[in-house]
Amino acid sequence: MADSAGKNKAFFDTEAATYDTKHAKTLADLTRSLQSSLPFLAPFPTDPSTTPFTLLDYACGTGTITKALSEHCSRVVGIDVSAGMVAAYNTTASNQGLEENEVHAWVGNLIDPNVDRPKEFEGSEFWEFDLAVVGLGFHHFDDVGLAARRLGERLKKGGALVILDFLPHDDVHGHGHGGHGHSHDHGHGHGHGHGGHSHGEKESAAEGKKEETKGAETVMHMGFSKEEGIYVGEFNV
Repeated sequence: MADSAGKNKAFFDTEAATYDTKHAKTLADLTRSLQSSLPFLAPFPTDPSTTPFTLLDYACGTGTITKALSEHCSRVVGIDVSAGMVAAYNTTASNQGLEENEVHAWVGNLIDPNVDRPKEFEGSEFWEFDLAVVGLGFHHFDDVGLAARRLGERLKKGGALVILDFLPHDDVHGHGHGGHGHSHDHGHGHGHGHGGHSHGEKESAAEGKKEETKGAETVMHMGFSKEEGIYVGEFNV
C-alpha cells in the first residue's frame, strides 16, 4: 500500500465513528448541491428499476455521495481504503433496508501504482459503471492522473467520471479544509494562546492540534485548477 493510502486508512479509521455527526452540516450542504445538479452529473434514468444505472462511489467514506445519488441508481458500489469508513457505510445501507446487490462497499485500493488490477476487484460487478464519483477525495491521492485513468477504466463506453474537490487554496495547516469534513484543521479555535484555561482545556487543545496534524498528513494537493485538466465547473456548497 502506498504511503499516502496508509495514512488515509489510519486517519479515517479513527474518524469513522463520529464522521457524520461531526460534519453533519457540511455533508447535508454537499448532498443538496449534488441533488440540485443531477443533469450536470449524468443522464440518470427516470426509473432505475427498468433502466439499469450503476454508480462507483470511490473513496466513498461513510457514503455521502451514495446517499445523495442512490435513488437514481439501480446499483451502487463503494470502495475505500478505510475499513472503518466502509463498515459505517454498510451499516447505514443495511439500516435503510438495502440489499448487498443494491448498495454495498468494499475495502480496497484501485489506484495503487504497484498493483495494476487488484484481484479482489476483477469480478464483473466492479466494471462497466455508468458513473464514477470521487467526493472530496482527489486531494488525498498521490497521483491524480493515475487515479483518473484507473477509475476511467472501470466505466462503460460513454460513462462519466465526476470529481468533486477544492479549487486551489493555501496550505492546509490551520486553513480552510475543515469545512469539507475531513478534520484537517480541527483544534483551530480551541483557545490556543489564551491564558487562564484549565488543564483539561489545554489537553483538549493539544489533542485537537494533534488531530489537525494527522489530518494534514493525508493531504497531497491544495486543490485543483482549470490548468490541471480536471476542472469543469463549480458547486456552491
